[in-house]
Amino acid sequence: YRLVQLFQRRTESNFGAMCKNRVENPSSALGCYAMTPSDYDVLNAFFDPVIRDYHGASADSVHITDWDASDVGENGVLDMSKLGLDELSMRVRVGRNLTSFNLPGAMDQAERIEFEKTMLTAFDKLISMEEYGGQVYSLTPDFGNGEENPNKITEEEYQELVDAHIMFKNMDDDPYLKSAGIASDWPYGRGCYVSADKQFIIWFGEEDQLRIMCMKKGSKLNEVFDRLRAGLDAVESIDGIDFATSDKYGYVTSCPSNLGTGMRASVHIKLPNLTSDGTDRKAKEVASPLGLSVRGTGGEHTPIGADGTVDISPRARLFIKEKEIIQNLYDGISLLLEEEKKAGGAKSASADGPYAAFLASLDEVRATQPQNLCAKYLTTDLFNSFNDEQKAILEQCARTGVENPSSALGCYAMTPSDYDVLNAFFDPVIRDYHGASADSVHITDWDASDVGENGVLDMSKLGLDELSMRVRVGRNLTSFNLPGAMDQAERIEFEKTMLTAFDKLISMEEYGGQVYSLTPDFGNGEENPNKITEEEYQE
Repeated sequence: YRLVQLFQRRTESNFGAMCKNRVENPSSALGCYAMTPSDYDVLNAFFDPVIRDYHGASADSVHITDWDASDVGENGVLDMSKLGLDELSMRVRVGRNLTSFNLPGAMDQAERIEFEKTMLTAFDKLISMEEYGGQVYSLTPDFGNGEENPNKITEEEYQELVDAHIMFKNMDDDPYLKSAGIASDWPYGRGCYVSADKQFIIWFGEEDQLRIMCMKKGSKLNEVFDRLRAGLDAVESIDGIDFATSDKYGYVTSCPSNLGTGMRASVHIKLPNLTSDGTDRKAKEVASPLGLSVRGTGGEHTPIGADGTVDISPRARLFIKEKEIIQNLYDGISLLLEEEKKAGGAKSASADGPYAAFLASLDEVRATQPQNLCAKYLTTDLFNSFNDEQKAILEQCARTGVENPSSALGCYAMTPSDYDVLNAFFDPVIRDYHGASADSVHITDWDASDVGENGVLDMSKLGLDELSMRVRVGRNLTSFNLPGAMDQAERIEFEKTMLTAFDKLISMEEYGGQVYSLTPDFGNGEENPNKITEEEYQE
């Protein structure tokens, strides 16, 4: 509704282009991209709730930029070798955009070329500096009007750079970037600058105007972080380079997921035990609570290495300081390696147990249906933390989530006490579904004397005539199982118990009425006095 209102008010804007991705790719989590650096301010009524929902931020959160990492690790040093890791592939990158150009989704071919030519001045400056040097590799066929591109490379050279993880892949193959207009005019305005030592790289014309990164093999994570910071300072000191920022959200990026730091810090590490099934499923399951993302070695949607190598990075980008990201990466990997050791040679307690097929199905649902909260929280480790009696009940509770994987919740309680006895499972599911904090407690209050006008909510004052109105609540008796665990005998016994209550209501002048029952009989030859026919039921 908010989207429709804003769209109607701003038909002259690029609003349709911003949200086209959600329409054409309905599985997208965010579904929108900014088209100009000012969109986050001009269209803040739309973007602000989207941003805060996605990043889990409060209404008053403001991003703070802080690159001073002198107090992280040991005097600013984050040495991965102290975690037992040898030389690693390390990379830290940020997204940046210039204030004087549209964001990539709104650029046409001419503007893409103009942006590339603008950046050539900056690249020339870097090339002239002893600590950078290097050269520019461009995919742009020509600069138009007969002007040749002096940095144009061949298709073979481009593929070599892609294979070396220096250049980005063909954006025209990405449906999300195509829908957003970001992949338009490929390959015009696309390319990269690479320093002489190939450790400082700037992509231009990708999802953001610029993706600036440092990468190297080593063990000290802070080294790539510190060099990136120095490189950014060098780039921004060049005339004509003014990075777009927001007072609320830090550095501006095309996708709201990258706002703030625009940073992704990652390392490649081997997790052979957590990837023993040939997938990153278990690694993701362990890494997610640690605030870490797991990807294949070639990036998102790529396979893991044959030796169990995966790409690990912190998820947070916004409302977090730059220095905190690399500290979180270091701390997260330390905890992840502890889980890798626990998984080493350990055989799942359920491997030969009666719930092996059930747990395997849950794993499959978790990997393919991220919205299924039952599968999300009912991990094998959590399931095995319950005793045998509780496992049997829990399997019943979660069966619908396995047999109906597209379910959002995927679970039902079987007895009134399940929410207490199985609280370790139900509590996170409930709070996630209802968007509640960990300390929220429900309070019952039926006193409506202070609502409306002295307790009266008159719809006619809204210009409405007589309406069909209904209010209902669900209730269950403590002395019976919940419906999912009842057998036929218990269902009949429940109905007979309630007949006493219904007789009481019928005897009261303000209620009266009667009971209509579908139960064929009460068993043992006992007829049901309230049984109705199929025709009466249909009526």
